[in-house]
Formats: sequence, C-alpha cells, structure tokens
Amino acid sequence: MKINTNSILILFGIFTFAIMACFPITMLAMPLLQTHQPDLNDASATVQAIVTQTMSAVTQSAPTNTPVPATATAVPATNTPVPTAVSFCDWAIFVKDVTIPDGTQLSPGEVFTKTWRLQNRGTCTWTPDYDVVFYSGAQMSGTTMQVPGYIGPGQSVDVAVTFTAPSTPGHYVGYWMLRNSSGKLFGTGAWADETFYVDIYVKDLPHGTVTGNFQYPSEFNPPLTLYFENASTGETIQFSIPERNFNYSVLLPNGIYYAYAWAPGYNLQGAYVNSSLTMKSFVVYGGQTTSGINLTDWSPYPHSRGQ
Repeated sequence: MKINTNSILILFGIFTFAIMACFPITMLAMPLLQTHQPDLNDASATVQAIVTQTMSAVTQSAPTNTPVPATATAVPATNTPVPTAVSFCDWAIFVKDVTIPDGTQLSPGEVFTKTWRLQNRGTCTWTPDYDVVFYSGAQMSGTTMQVPGYIGPGQSVDVAVTFTAPSTPGHYVGYWMLRNSSGKLFGTGAWADETFYVDIYVKDLPHGTVTGNFQYPSEFNPPLTLYFENASTGETIQFSIPERNFNYSVLLPNGIYYAYAWAPGYNLQGAYVNSSLTMKSFVVYGGQTTSGINLTDWSPYPHSRGQ
C-alpha cells in the first residue's frame, strides 16, 4: 500500500496528541500563567529577603527578660587538718577569788588573807611539794605557801597567802604562780604561763591609834602630861593624864614620833627609849594601832633623841 504525504501528517498529529495526554495540564499551563521567570540572581534576592524577614520576626517576638546568669562553680571543701590540742603536765585554771575580791579597800598596815580557788588543768597530780610563790608586783609581806594535799587532774583546791597592806595609801597588785617539785614555775592561760594575783587599795586614813603604859617608879602614878613630838617637824601634841592612870590610848595623825611624859610635881621625865636610854622613834599609820609605846625610863634630866 502506498503512503502519501497527507497520511504521514495525519499519523504525526495522532502521535503528538498521544504524548501530550501523558503530561499534567498544569505543566503546560505554567508558562502561560507566569508573566516573568526570575533568573538565578533574582532567586537569591528572594531567599535573602525571606531570611531577613524571619530574623526580624524572631527578634521582635524574643522575650525582654534579662538572661539568667550562669551559676557559680562550687568550691570543693578543703581537707586542712584540725590542730591537735596542747596539754601540759603542770597547768592551772583560775576559778575565783574566795576572799578579798579585786579592788578591796583596806586600812594601812592591815593584815589580811587572800584565798584563790584553782583547778588542776594538767595531766600531773599536784603534791605537797608544790608551792604557791611570789612572782612580781607588790609582795606585801606574802610568803611561799605549800599546796595543801594531793590535787589530781580536774580537781580544785583553795590556796591562801597572808599579807600586810602597805602603810602608804594607793593601789597595790601582787602576782603569784605555782612551782612544781622540780622548781619550775607554771600558772594559768593557754600556755600555762599566766599569773593569778591579789589586787587591793590602801585607804588614805589620816589618823592612827597609839597605846602604851607608864612604868612610873612608885605605887601610884601622879598627874602627868603626855607629849608626842613629830620627829620630822618638831611639832608636839600633848595630853593630860590624871593620877592613878597606868595606861593610855590616844589618836595621832600619821607620822613618825617620839613619846615622853613629865611629872610636874616631881620634876621627872619618862620616855620611850632605846637600850641606850635615848628616845626611840615609832611610826603611826592611818587606821592602824601602834601598841607597846611604854614610857619606862624616868630621869630628872631631859632625854636626847635617838632613832
């Protein structure tokens, strides 16, 4: 059979429509719907614009609260060892003043006993070979005293020392420690080297008492005039003594004196004298009694002054 040109054209047309039927109509219509197809540069600009708009939206919608600061890193605990407690064989604790609290006021020359309560803080027992000894300050006639008995660790004891207050008014402090049987001093405090002490004030009293007797060479005493002469100034204080008075007690200002008496009717002078029969001086302390100022030597001649 002979195929002409018209037949060929008809067959090509049928084939073309068959192929077109296999594609979606949208693919054929897209070129017609788009008036302009951007090139690659236009596509990049579009993507950049989308990213910029997205970042702007995120920034605008971001919370305004201050960011939470990072937490501090915990410091690990150190392993520094605790120091070992110090202990001593001989060691004391001051507990309290049993007598004569600090600042007690006393009269000049007054005798008193100070008692401390101490505790044995050490590891060794105190024995009667341990002493309470003067260390420094005002000793006030205080002397070494033994520790009474055996005082084990943790036990307490009262230790006492007898003192005489100074004759001059003022503030006085005496410091004391303990001494072991080897002669080593120890006391209180963190290193067993601190003292315990006596703390007093001596009152300023202007007068003291003087007492004595008249050893007149007769069975009775005639009327007498009693004189006290200040050894520093020469001033004299006198008292009238009726007959048959064998003793006297008078109040004198503080000072150093000579004492003598005169029997007017007999022209005799009796005096408080040394062994050499010269006048002997004595001291009057405020608030204190000076006794034994006896007028023993009677003579028609005045006595000279000694010491």
